Amino acid sequence: MSVEKHELKVSTTGSAGAASGSSVLAVPLSELVAVHVDYHASVPATTDLTLKSPGNPASVTLLTLTNVNSDGWYYPKVQKHDNAGAAITGDYADPVVHGNLSCDLAQCDALTNAVVLTVYLRV
Repeated sequence: MSVEKHELKVSTTGSAGAASGSSVLAVPLSELVAVHVDYHASVPATTDLTLKSPGNPASVTLLTLTNVNSDGWYYPKVQKHDNAGAAITGDYADPVVHGNLSCDLAQCDALTNAVVLTVYLRV
């Protein structure tokens, strides 16, 4: 297996503090290893970011950042389950994604490339 690096850029439209935007990135069947979030210098502290994998059987939320405008590294995980379907306390894995990753921004200002996500996938 190797790790691939992909970029997902989201621009926003609308009024200050209420602008929104979304973008979709087609991805191969893979595991999400890490996400670097790089916000535009003018993004307000009210900005909400949601990273989802709508290509899964049901749309899965992988990362939610509420009222955040600071760049950072994130390592989203999902909880593992035993053979009976019960959650295993404290045991997590990299989420499997396929089809698409989508990023939604809300409560932002109108900006080109309001956020650039660098997504690392193990394929």
